Amino acid sequence: MDRIGTLFYTTKEKGTGLGTMVSIRLIEAMKGKIVYTSEEGKGTQVVITLPLVEVENQHAE
Repeated sequence: MDRIGTLFYTTKEKGTGLGTMVSIRLIEAMKGKIVYTSEEGKGTQVVITLPLVEVENQHAE
């Protein structure tokens, strides 16, 4: 769990170790949060929370 998001860390044979790191950086750039909970033998839960952004209507009426 401590190594999740570490550059070039992967548990896959053909992985590059970039996917999770890039995803975490994008979530943080959007002022979001990512929380991991893991229970050995059961699995890992990932919760991603992003802030709600209100967009003005840009269509001409």
